[in-house]
Amino acid sequence: MKQPEIAANASAANASALPAGARGMLRTRTWRAGELASVLARSAEVVALLAIFGVSFEMTARIQDWVRFRMPIFSTVTAEEDLMVRDALGAHGRPNAQYKKWIMDSLGLRGAEVPVAKPSGSVRVIVTGASETFGLYESPEKEYARQLEDTLNARLRSGACAGRTPLRFEVLNAAFPGMTLPTVSQDVRARLARLHPDIVILYPSPAQYLDVRAPLAATPDSTGRSHELPRANMLHPRALDALRDELKSLMPGPLLSWLRVRSVQAELQQHPAGWRYTSVPEARLARFDHDLRDFVGSTRTIGAEPVLATHGTAFSRPRADSAALIQSWERFAPRATGNVIIAFDDTARIATMRAAADSTVLVADVATALARAPGDNFADFVHFTDRGAGIVATALAPTIIQAAGRRAECGR
Repeated sequence: MKQPEIAANASAANASALPAGARGMLRTRTWRAGELASVLARSAEVVALLAIFGVSFEMTARIQDWVRFRMPIFSTVTAEEDLMVRDALGAHGRPNAQYKKWIMDSLGLRGAEVPVAKPSGSVRVIVTGASETFGLYESPEKEYARQLEDTLNARLRSGACAGRTPLRFEVLNAAFPGMTLPTVSQDVRARLARLHPDIVILYPSPAQYLDVRAPLAATPDSTGRSHELPRANMLHPRALDALRDELKSLMPGPLLSWLRVRSVQAELQQHPAGWRYTSVPEARLARFDHDLRDFVGSTRTIGAEPVLATHGTAFSRPRADSAALIQSWERFAPRATGNVIIAFDDTARIATMRAAADSTVLVADVATALARAPGDNFADFVHFTDRGAGIVATALAPTIIQAAGRRAECGR
C-alpha cells in the first residue's frame, strides 16, 4: 500500500474510532472553514468591485476636467488656493498653473500668455484685487477683465480716442482670491513694475477690513526653497470634491442656514463679549483709507496711472434671498453683523471717492452702476455673474479711456 493511502486509511480509522459527538464537531469545523473561505472570497469580490468603481469614478472626474477645461489629468493643483504662491516677491498667482477653468500664464497672471515687454502701440492695463476681480462664478473668458478688454477695443474701433489712437488695449489680470489691499500695493512695487503698465485698476474688497485681523501685506519668502506643489497631489481624489459640491447643491435651504449660523456662533464663542462689531469700526475704515492711498502712491511710483473703482454688493437691489446671502457673508466675516458688513461697504464707497478726489485720481463708480442695472448680476453676495461682470466692464471702460488720455496714449 502506498504512503498516502496508509495515511488516509489511518485518518478514517481514527475518525471512526471517535465518539459520535466528536465526529459531529469535526464535520462542523470543516463546514465552518469552508464557509469562511466563501465569505472571504465574496468580500474580496466586493472590495475589488468597489475599487474598480472608485477608480472609474475618479478617472471620469479627471477626464471630465480635461474635456471641459483641458486640465491635465495628473495635475498637482487640487484647489483654487494652489493657484497662489508666496516667494521672495510676496504673494501672487502661481506661474503656469491651472485648476479647472482658472488658467495662469508664465507670469502668474490669469489669462492667455503675454510678453513681459508691452507690445508696441498698445495701452497696457492691469486690474488687481481679490476674488471679485480674479473671477469665480463667471463662465470662462467672461470675468470682467476679459470683458473689459473686449469693451475697450470695441470703443477704440468706434472712434473713442480722438487724435492719437493706440492699436489696442491690453488688459492683464493680476488678482487672486483673498488678495489683500496691502498685498496689492506690494505686488505693484515688487512684481508688476517690470510689466510697465500704463494704467493699474484697483477694485477693492472692503469687507476684508472686518476680518479678525486687519489686512496685512503677505510676508515674502526669501528662503530660496522650491515652491513646487508636492507630486503626491496627483493622487488627490477629485471625484470626492465633485461629489461634495453636488451634495452641497442638493442640501436643503434650512439646513444650510443652520450650518451657517452654527459656524458664526462657534467663532463668537471663542472671543469675549463685545468682540463683534455692531457698528462701523472707524479704526478699520481709517485703515482701509490709508491702504487705498498707499496703492495710489505705489502705482505712481512705477510710472503708471492709478484708477480706483467702488465696490458693489448684491444688497443694492431687493432680492428674495437677501437673508440667506447675509448669513453667507457673516460666515466669512463673523466679527461683524450682516448689517455692519453692508454699512461698512457703503461707507467704504464714500471713502474711495474721497481718496480719489484728494489724490486727483480717476474713479469709476462701479457700485452705482451695479445698483442701477436690473437683472441677475451677482452669483452670491459680492461675486459676479457673466452679466454682472459685463456691467463692471462697461462702467470701467470710459474711465480707462480717460486715464489713457491723461497719459497721451489716447486722444491728443
